[in-house]
Amino acid sequence: MAAPPSHVRHDGFLAMFVPESDLDGLQRFHFIVKRTYQFVDGDLLEPAEWQRTLVQADQYAEGGGPYDASLLDESELSPPIESTDVLVRGNIYAPGGEANFCRPSIAVTHEKGLQRRELLVMGDRFAILRPGVAPVFTPAARFSVLPMRWELCYGGVERQHSASPLLCPTNPIGTGFMVSPLDGDAPRDRWTPLPNIENPSDPCTVDNLVVPHDRINRVRSPASFLPFPKHWEPRAQRAGMPASAKPFWTLLHGSETQVGQAFKETQADFWSSAAPGMTFPRLLGHEKITLKHLSRTSEEVSFRLPTKNPRLRAAFDDGPMLDVALSIARVSVDVEHGEVVVNWRGTLNASEGLTLEKLKRLPIELDGALALPAPLVGTGFPLDLLRVGPPGAEGSAYPTIELLDPRGLPKPGGL
Repeated sequence: MAAPPSHVRHDGFLAMFVPESDLDGLQRFHFIVKRTYQFVDGDLLEPAEWQRTLVQADQYAEGGGPYDASLLDESELSPPIESTDVLVRGNIYAPGGEANFCRPSIAVTHEKGLQRRELLVMGDRFAILRPGVAPVFTPAARFSVLPMRWELCYGGVERQHSASPLLCPTNPIGTGFMVSPLDGDAPRDRWTPLPNIENPSDPCTVDNLVVPHDRINRVRSPASFLPFPKHWEPRAQRAGMPASAKPFWTLLHGSETQVGQAFKETQADFWSSAAPGMTFPRLLGHEKITLKHLSRTSEEVSFRLPTKNPRLRAAFDDGPMLDVALSIARVSVDVEHGEVVVNWRGTLNASEGLTLEKLKRLPIELDGALALPAPLVGTGFPLDLLRVGPPGAEGSAYPTIELLDPRGLPKPGGL
């Protein structure tokens, strides 16, 4: 059986780590552990034979890029977050096979009760704007299935304005973004396709469709169950620099200047990839997740997260194994393929005085057994590390290839 794209045959957890440094040097390592599961409606998730490999870089639909296509998968090389992102990749299905609108949802039953995130989905509509009168919305057409894509959500580029093109800062690839004319502009008729996928608490209406030209930076956010790109507002506003960089910033620019006072620290929730208002409180495992209008075969499907969470330990060189506290950061559901990927993250502070140059190895242990970092598709990593030693070293600082089984995992008793 051939491997699906971006999958490897593996029956355990896949793990990776990334270092974090600042002006004071190496500070900590962030660990990412993931596992792919198959789901059957109503059942507990079961590990899949083929595991999705580590997502190293953002992945966009149809091979597109960040400015012309929907973000489908965000890089998993991120620090832990205080919440859990539940993301859904797939299609929206009309109830009864065809409808004018529906309200797909993700519902999570956890120790604090039931929490639901909803979308308002409508068939194709248009808005017609004529000078001096309120906009006119056409009735929503009937639809059977719509893809979950940011192109169908609120946003886009205003190209009929005298100052065009004007990009919607919250979603430049969407539709429905209209800006009021500037003073002195000649009256003209305008029109736009309206978004198919909206936030039910803040949909486009005839009263709010046209955005005042002096409020473009405070426009509404789109709604979707896809990951929300880092360079879109309001997420981009939460990006910044490490807190430890502030003294150096002040030294360069002064504390009283406009630039000096513009220092901005990265906020922890910048690393959350769910759309605004779509995150859930941190999940622990065993929670029931119910999806509505997101399955081709049933109006509602559900599954339970695994009760078994990975136990991770790591060490610096020959130091003692240290526990790494992991939490569920992301649950990604691919409904069409019946897959659920659970992503755990945790952090381990670096030893005092440790640098990447001094660090010879960072062994990791999953559920009591030594494990290699996750394989990277298209490369020889990590097996190539086992065949040759690090530059300037005699032999390898890692286990030899003879101690590994065909999956690249340590053989029992081999280490």
